[in-house]
Amino acid sequence: MVSRDPLSEWFDAAAIRYLERAYASRGQWTGVYLAPPTVPQRARAAMLGFPDLTRGRDKWGEVRWVRAFKRSVYWNHKRYGYSDSLRAGDPRNSPRPATALTWDTGNRVLKRGWPSRRWAIRIAIHQGGSAAARAAAKIPGSRRWVDAAGYPTELQSTPADRDY
Repeated sequence: MVSRDPLSEWFDAAAIRYLERAYASRGQWTGVYLAPPTVPQRARAAMLGFPDLTRGRDKWGEVRWVRAFKRSVYWNHKRYGYSDSLRAGDPRNSPRPATALTWDTGNRVLKRGWPSRRWAIRIAIHQGGSAAARAAAKIPGSRRWVDAAGYPTELQSTPADRDY
């Protein structure tokens, strides 16, 4: 059994709130700005064996901090995302998500009043099933995590990709 990313668990409450907003505007982009880790968060992460949260990128181009938030969003979506709503605290029995989720990490942004730049992130919730399959068919092959035959491509996250 593969364990969860320990840093992703830090984001669960924020991920649930973010998913609730995305479900409320289904089919449309819903954005959030992810702040960089604080000094105490960096220290705690270093004690867990993650000394560098904002340098070095994975094969998707994400830094460790953003990847942890992304894993939390996807995990909570799969676990609590029903076809009609997000039901936090009411886990689904199916191993597959009931809806499709699209993720986009944008540039780091600095706005007035912020002490540092934040990552601009947006997600969209789409209908699952055949509607999701049709949408996925429009994605270029180079950006797909599953090939036409249903097998994982090099873009799919596997336990070998994880540093925990």
